[in-house]
Amino acid sequence: MSWDAVRTTILEVLRPKIEQAGLSIATFGDRHLMGLGIVDSLDLMATVAEVERRTGTVFVWDMFDAEEGLSVSALAKAFQVT
Repeated sequence: MSWDAVRTTILEVLRPKIEQAGLSIATFGDRHLMGLGIVDSLDLMATVAEVERRTGTVFVWDMFDAEEGLSVSALAKAFQVT
């Protein structure tokens, strides 16, 4: 599983919330998910669990840099890919 595949899976999981916010997946980029009101802490946990289930990867909390902000790329980088 590649980093790009994990990133794509994250976007697929978040698609309903992104579209509900009036945004497009195609132009979403790497915006701050909490800042836009797309996810809260509970959504974050559910997203991590669903991406782990779909990809067979493991989210490593120590690899998540909260100072980088809660973006799709920041999340993807914290998944251990092989």
